[in-house]
Amino acid sequence: MQTDAWLNQDDDFTPGRVLFRSERTFDGPRIDVLFKPVVAIQTGMVYDGLVIRCATPEERSRIVADAGESARRSRVHILENSDGRTDYVISAAVGWATDNEDSGAPSSLAFFFGATDPARILPTEPS
Repeated sequence: MQTDAWLNQDDDFTPGRVLFRSERTFDGPRIDVLFKPVVAIQTGMVYDGLVIRCATPEERSRIVADAGESARRSRVHILENSDGRTDYVISAAVGWATDNEDSGAPSSLAFFFGATDPARILPTEPS
């Protein structure tokens, strides 16, 4: 089972491809998602049946037009809720990690500093 991933290459982001999905209604592995660096964001407070995917070309055009010029060089990640609501995060990369820690324990991603692990340094701009 894959426990973490960083997606920051153009080949990793195919429009319409589902990158992550979790419907945890039981005690089990905790999943943390980190977007960085974030340029613009529109999110809800609760997600039930979350799907994270890349924006289609049409969605990207509309969202970037609303977000402004600074968003043009970043990726648009769509967050879909099971009730049909869609939100977005505009960032250069998204990563996630799973663990079996208590839900109140700090995330393993909270202490991630890109410069401390050369194998995991993320680009500041998409390639």
